[in-house]
Amino acid sequence: MNVKSLIHGALTAYKGKPSENMVPTFPQGKEIPRIIHQVFPSKVLPQELQDNIEKIQALNPGWQYQLYDDQDMLDFIKEHYGAGLLEYYLQINPAYGAARTDLFRYLLIYKTGGVYIDIKSSITRPLDDVLRADDVFLLAHWQNKTGEEFEGWGLSAELPPETQGEFQQWHVVAAPGHPFLRAVIKNVLTNISRYNPVLHGTGKYGVLRLTGPIAYTLAIQPALDKHKHRLINHPQELGFEYSIYRHQQGGTMNSHMAIFKSHYSTLVEPIIDLSLIDKLLVFILERVQAVRKMLKP
Repeated sequence: MNVKSLIHGALTAYKGKPSENMVPTFPQGKEIPRIIHQVFPSKVLPQELQDNIEKIQALNPGWQYQLYDDQDMLDFIKEHYGAGLLEYYLQINPAYGAARTDLFRYLLIYKTGGVYIDIKSSITRPLDDVLRADDVFLLAHWQNKTGEEFEGWGLSAELPPETQGEFQQWHVVAAPGHPFLRAVIKNVLTNISRYNPVLHGTGKYGVLRLTGPIAYTLAIQPALDKHKHRLINHPQELGFEYSIYRHQQGGTMNSHMAIFKSHYSTLVEPIIDLSLIDKLLVFILERVQAVRKMLKP
């Protein structure tokens, strides 16, 4: 057994899993509620985001629109899930707003249902034209094959090789109470409880594994044949647009990074606030790895 395995075993034995009753079992709805959800740190938005919200609302006049800021997210979790789960949420380093938003979107849609899309994203067709009356959960992969729009995106060695890579979760469209989301929430809470930055990473890849699409996909994949869902070929079928910034002059896939003060992909600090024991384990593992590098021929 190598050193990483020993440290991982120590973490697992020390921390264990969140209690089973921490995540309620909400009744599963039979349809997707007519509400659109987005998240931003405050209610003061850059003009291009405000314009995008108004466009989304104009396209969907029969739909409710809800924008959540940091305080709204805290209040929602405390009200619907309680102090225990809120404590897990607060363990996420505030610098990693993306990781907090990941967990919040799962909690939000699991409780209320509806259409969640990232604040950088848009809806270009009326939802009433693209959602079916019997839809309860939508899934989509990236178009990531050679020559496709998102070539190479969403592919990870941690995901089953027979799949097309990760499921996208910049959009989460579901009826309330869907079992997929309960599984995702439980997986993320377990990841938080066992987090070690040396083993699990920091920055962009750490977030993808801890709370993001890798965690999302690994929780859903084993249950695909157990619960109703619709797999779409590409979100553009629904009129979903990944980023409004891509089509601006000089825009790229990652142009949206400019709207955040500190994008998570640039961070190297731990994603989860560490206890003294965690810090000791990190220190030991870092020292052991440093010695092993020195001893390599």
